[in-house]
Amino acid sequence: MQVGVRANNCLKLFGWTTKVSHFRSKRHPMPTAYRSKTRLSAAYTILLFPFLVFRSADVVAACNTTGLSTVCDASVPNPATGMIGTGSNASEDNRTITIGAGSSLAVGDSSAISVENNANITVSGNVSATAVSSQGLYGTGANAIDFLNNSKLTVQQGGQVVTLGTEAYGEPINVEGSGNSIVNSGLIKGTHSVAIWFQNTSGANTVINSPTGIIQAPGNVIGSSGNGAVDFTNYGQVIGDLNFGGGDDVLRLYTGSSISGSFSGGGGNNSIFLNGLGASSLPGNFTQFQSLYKQDSGTWTLTGTITGVTLSEVQAGTLVLTGNNNSYTGRLLVDASGTLEARAQSLPLSISDNGLVRFVQPDAGTYTGLLDGTGSVEKTGAGTLTLAPTAPAGNTYSGGTTITQGTVALAADNALGAATGALTFNGGTLQLTRNLDLAATRAVSVNAPGGTFDTQAFTSTVAQGITGTGQLTKAGTGSLTLTGTNTYTGGTTIAAGTLRLGNGGTSGSITGDVMDNGTLLFDRSDVAGYAGTISGSGAVNQAGVGTTVLTGASTYTGGTSISAGTLQLGSSGTSGSIVGDVTDNGQLAFDRSDVAGFAGTISGTGSVSQIGSGTMVLTGANTYNAGTAVQTGTLVVGDSAHPSATIGAGSTTVAHGATLGGYGTVLGSVDNAGVVATANALPFTSGSPSGTFTIAGDFTNRGVAQLGVTGNTIGNVLNVGSNYTGVGGTLRLNTLLNQGGAASQSDRLVVNGNTTGNTAIQINKAGSGAQTVADGIQLVQVNGNSAAGSFALGAPVQAGAYQYLLYRGGASTPSDWYLRTTLETAPGVPPTTPATPAAPGNPPSLAAPAYRPATVGYTMTPLLNLDYGFSILGRLHERVGDVASLSAVQPGSKDGVWGRIGGESLDANSDDRFSSDERTFFAQLGKDWTLDNAPTGGSTHAGVTVTLGSTSASFEDSARNINAQLSNTTGSVETQAQSVGGYWTKYLSDGTYFDGVGQLTHYHNKYGDIYSDNAAQNGYGAGASGEIGKPFVLGSTRIAIEPQAQLLYQYVHLNATNDAISSVSANSTNALRGRLGFRLFTANLSNNSKDGAATPYFTANVLHDFFSPGQTEVGNASFDSGMNKTWYELGVGVTTSAGKNSELYANVKYSRNFSGAYRQGVFGQAGYRYSW
Repeated sequence: MQVGVRANNCLKLFGWTTKVSHFRSKRHPMPTAYRSKTRLSAAYTILLFPFLVFRSADVVAACNTTGLSTVCDASVPNPATGMIGTGSNASEDNRTITIGAGSSLAVGDSSAISVENNANITVSGNVSATAVSSQGLYGTGANAIDFLNNSKLTVQQGGQVVTLGTEAYGEPINVEGSGNSIVNSGLIKGTHSVAIWFQNTSGANTVINSPTGIIQAPGNVIGSSGNGAVDFTNYGQVIGDLNFGGGDDVLRLYTGSSISGSFSGGGGNNSIFLNGLGASSLPGNFTQFQSLYKQDSGTWTLTGTITGVTLSEVQAGTLVLTGNNNSYTGRLLVDASGTLEARAQSLPLSISDNGLVRFVQPDAGTYTGLLDGTGSVEKTGAGTLTLAPTAPAGNTYSGGTTITQGTVALAADNALGAATGALTFNGGTLQLTRNLDLAATRAVSVNAPGGTFDTQAFTSTVAQGITGTGQLTKAGTGSLTLTGTNTYTGGTTIAAGTLRLGNGGTSGSITGDVMDNGTLLFDRSDVAGYAGTISGSGAVNQAGVGTTVLTGASTYTGGTSISAGTLQLGSSGTSGSIVGDVTDNGQLAFDRSDVAGFAGTISGTGSVSQIGSGTMVLTGANTYNAGTAVQTGTLVVGDSAHPSATIGAGSTTVAHGATLGGYGTVLGSVDNAGVVATANALPFTSGSPSGTFTIAGDFTNRGVAQLGVTGNTIGNVLNVGSNYTGVGGTLRLNTLLNQGGAASQSDRLVVNGNTTGNTAIQINKAGSGAQTVADGIQLVQVNGNSAAGSFALGAPVQAGAYQYLLYRGGASTPSDWYLRTTLETAPGVPPTTPATPAAPGNPPSLAAPAYRPATVGYTMTPLLNLDYGFSILGRLHERVGDVASLSAVQPGSKDGVWGRIGGESLDANSDDRFSSDERTFFAQLGKDWTLDNAPTGGSTHAGVTVTLGSTSASFEDSARNINAQLSNTTGSVETQAQSVGGYWTKYLSDGTYFDGVGQLTHYHNKYGDIYSDNAAQNGYGAGASGEIGKPFVLGSTRIAIEPQAQLLYQYVHLNATNDAISSVSANSTNALRGRLGFRLFTANLSNNSKDGAATPYFTANVLHDFFSPGQTEVGNASFDSGMNKTWYELGVGVTTSAGKNSELYANVKYSRNFSGAYRQGVFGQAGYRYSW
């Protein structure tokens, strides 16, 4: 039974009429506490005035009820029009009601379904009530469905629960008690009322509006009579307002759901949960919720202002705030799985961040609030976010900061949270609004596409190494100092200002290339390398006291400055270069192993060092003034295309093994222990033309001044602007060795000051040599004073037949140094005309030609070969002994063999200048046959000979004594000779003999001079001799005198040869030598035992050469000097028998010239003959 209240507020019960006061509409004015509900027993009759309603059982039509279960289907009648249930009646507990798909339950001015506790109602079809003024069985209006406690209503997709009447408190669903759940996947709609009314004053009920569900009302979609709690979950649509009552309500909104109107938590302690996986927006403002929770991984956007919430917690997913929440004073928590996302203007001033706070900042915004917790902060959007916490300690969140887009501006490091929190760039910018340094404990990484430090006009230091794969950009006119070991791999861009690597210590480095449109500054105190390439319009500054080594091919165009320390280009490899000018107030060092150039201008108070093993070519007009050190490799000052190149005015040092040179100018002095090379004397410029290298200051030469290189052109000039000092150094010149004078061609050293010390001049020669004229060939021009001994030849200078000697002074140039081919007693004015070789018998002139030492040997050896040939042609008694005398004591002797060995020492002058000292040894074997033994005495013999001989001779040039620096010893020759010959001898009975000899000889001469110039020469000779003699007995004695005459002829041809200096022509000589003399002997002196005989003898001869020897050409000079043509000879000898068939013989001779050229010789031999 129900108690209904009519509009006249009268209630009649058992004949009693009662006025119900204070009754109002349950929608608006009437307080919930006054809304009445009366329980009566089923035995009572309820009288309603002015009419009476009586219901004692369910009105069922087209619905089948079995026990507590009612099922409505689509069978006729459809729709059913009777009410199901009797409302507040114990018999209505545990009812199960199913409104099937396609079926409809449509009632008029009454409730459609009214049950009590533990009901399970499922609506797949349609349930509707058209209440106009009637009350439901619970006395709360004619609701479409109402139930009491612990019941479940399920509206399936396609199902509908609606009220169609005008009754304002006849709802589609009226929940009378608690513990109930409503799951809607269809439509719950109140046409003139709320969609769901909660009548309970305590306990809680649950509403779940599924994704397909719609809950709709013209105003508020729910209402309540008391303080009962509602847990409302919305997956679908709420069309209307969602305003809760006085209970502790819960609103759960899922992504994809919507509420078309406003919503409020009403009274009580209310919570709102934002859930789901996708993304949804919650438009408008909501009020009267004390707790806000974001759950699940989806994204919720709150476009309104959060008011009245004392706790907001992002437990998971993303909560996006777009309203103005600066005045929010509640507690905002972001859990580990949660993300809070908003503009700075939309965030409250205190956030406990244990997850992620993402500032989405498309515009400029400032956040002055406090961020604490263990979470992180991310900046996105193109705008600028200024983190300016008002708390003195700043933000304390410890999860780090990520700048993905736009700019984060700050005035203190603690704006980025705890000092241990990382700073990560994913494309954004960190902007400084004052001088500040990042905490050294804050890890910094730059990921693709990079990150930017915008210092504006301020300075900042990052002490830790920056990691990552992105590019670092330095913006702003201020300075960013990196003191860590930075390993980010995306390269570096300096858009403006200064990027400083290091801060005076031993750390601070980057990797990769740099686009430099500002200043890249290196400030280390140790040696540090940078392998990247620096490009752009910016500058580079070396500011640290250490050394920075650049090994990349840098192309930046803003210039280079060295404020301190050393900037080194290259690291002993083939890379490391810059372009543009350098202001050098420290040291610029080049360390390349290949050929490299620098075209910029180096200025400043600093120095330059060449320390690489390669070649560095400077082509600019450099003016730095702290000096230059060439420690290794080569430093070229100007190539042939840049003769105006210079290096600084300070002192330049060239170390041992290093080279300085080129076509340009050294503005200061040079101290050289290595090589100073002029123009094309450098390997780098070897194919270039001759030129001048200038040293404007003093030049101290401890090493080599290289003006000429073998094979290069002649004409290089080393110009010394002040004084030259030789400290055991060397001057190397290319010189054409010719007659000199006006035809001189030579590299030259020009000294505008004085010369002192000692320097060895080495000549790389060309030319065939000649007798010099005038001053000779100028090598050194000295415009000041030149000390004696300042220069000397480091090695003999020879060409053709001549030796060039160094002399100080010319006809009008007393301090210059010249080469001349004259022998002079002391340096001084040269002879006015070239000297010629002295005639035989005359002493040499003071201006005698200076012949090179080998010339003497080449000139005299043909004469010595001739003399050797004549020696082995020999004479009859020297060759075979005194056969005629011994035949008397050795009758019957016929054929025989014999051999002799001999040697000679011969000292001879060719023209009172050239002389030789020869030693000769030979061994000769012969076989003769007796052709005839006349009965009346006498015999005829013939034989053949084989001879092996060798000679060695030393030579002198006495004119070389004129120059005290020269030795008159010139060289030597070794000769090996092999000869074959034949002879015919006729002895008459009176002792007269005729002897003829023919001979062929091969010569091999090996020459060597005192300067180790060597040559080898082959030749041959043909000779013949005719000799006659007749003995005459002196009185009655046994002594006989034998006049003798001999004529010898020889032709000797020596092939042409050459040594390292010049060619030596072939020599052909015809020689005719005559001899007249006698032999005084006693024949066959017997010994005491009468078993042997000996014939001792004495000889005296005069010899004369009738022909002059052939000429020898050495180079272009001809020599025809011969030895003395007439000399005498005295000798003794003996021939003795040794048994019946053998004889021994020996002799010794001494020879000496009568006058003229000196000639003196000693000859000795011994032989043995055996006959049978």
